Amino acid sequence: MVTIKDVAKKANVSIATVSAVINGNKFVSEELKKRVEAAIKDMGYRPNKLARSLKKKKTFLIGVIVTEITNPFYPLMLKGVEDIALANNYKIMLCTSGDRPEKEYELVQSIMDQGVDGIVLATVDKEDSKSIQYLKEHNIAHVLINRAPKEYEGNFVRINSYKVGEIATEYLIQNGHKDIAFIGGDRLNSWEREKGYRDTLLKYGITPKENLMIRSEYDTSVSYQDIQTFLDKHTDLPTAIFAASDVMAFGTIKALLDRGYDVPGDISVIGSDNITFSEDFRIPLTTVDAQAYEIGKKGCEMLIKLIKDKNKDKAEQHLLEPTLVIRESCKTLEVYDK
Repeated sequence: MVTIKDVAKKANVSIATVSAVINGNKFVSEELKKRVEAAIKDMGYRPNKLARSLKKKKTFLIGVIVTEITNPFYPLMLKGVEDIALANNYKIMLCTSGDRPEKEYELVQSIMDQGVDGIVLATVDKEDSKSIQYLKEHNIAHVLINRAPKEYEGNFVRINSYKVGEIATEYLIQNGHKDIAFIGGDRLNSWEREKGYRDTLLKYGITPKENLMIRSEYDTSVSYQDIQTFLDKHTDLPTAIFAASDVMAFGTIKALLDRGYDVPGDISVIGSDNITFSEDFRIPLTTVDAQAYEIGKKGCEMLIKLIKDKNKDKAEQHLLEPTLVIRESCKTLEVYDK
C-alpha cells in the first residue's frame, strides 16, 4: 500500500509538505505543489480525507455495495444488513454497481474516501476483481455477501447454490418429471445451480438435454422473451422448468400463460430465491429459499466483528443451506418409485 511517506520520498519533499498539498494549503509554492501532485498521480496514492480528520476514530458508518436493487432479492438481503447495523449503532451508505466491475472499483474507492469503517460487498463474479484486491491491499475490513469468486480465501457468506439446483431438480424428479428444462444467466450462482441440476439428473439416470438449456438474464421481461423464443423452436416441450431465480420464473410463467399453457397443468415451474413476491404471484411459486435476509444479517455481523478486531487471522466462510418452499406452480405427474 502506498503511504504518504512514499509520496514524500518520490517528490523529494517532507511529509508535512505532502500533507499541506493534500489539505489545500495556499502557502505551498506552485512548483512544490506540482511535484507532489505528480507523485500522487504516478503512485496511485488515495488520501482518505475523512479518516485523516478523524485521526483513525471510528465513524460507525458501513459501506454497502450491491449489483442492483431492482431484483427483490437484494432489498431483502439489505434488510438483514440494516437490522444488524442499526442494532449496533451503525449507519449504512448504499451504492449499486450495475454489475459493472469498473463502477464497483470506483465505488469502493469513493466509499473509503468517506471514511467508512468497513464494506459489505455483493461483488461481480470475477476471480481477479480489482475491488477485492484493493480492499486487501489497503487492509480494509470487508465481507462478501451473496457472491464470492471461486477459491476465494477471505470472509464471505452466501447460499449453497449447488444445493439449490439439487433440491429443485430432485423435487421435480420425485414428482414424476423427467423432461426438465433449465433457464439461467451468466452469473456464478446460476452456474452452480445448473451444475446441481445436471448432476441430480445424472444421479437419477436422466441424461441432461442441451436443447432444454435456456440462456437468459436476471430480468422478468428478458426471461419472458427467451421463453417465447424457446416455445417457438420446440414442439416437444418439457413437463417442468427450473429457473435459476424467481425473477426468471415469473417471466417463464407469464410467457407460458400468454401462449395458452396451463401452469402447472401443462408445465410445472420451480424458482430459486423465495423473494417477497413469490407467494403472492398470480400462481404462487414453488421455489427454493436462498436465505437472502440471513445472508445480509450474517454478513453484517461478520463485518462488525472484523471492524472490532482487524488483526483477526482466520477468515470466516459460510455457505448457508437452502430450503424447499412448496406452493402451487408444480404438478405431480406420478410418485417417484425408487
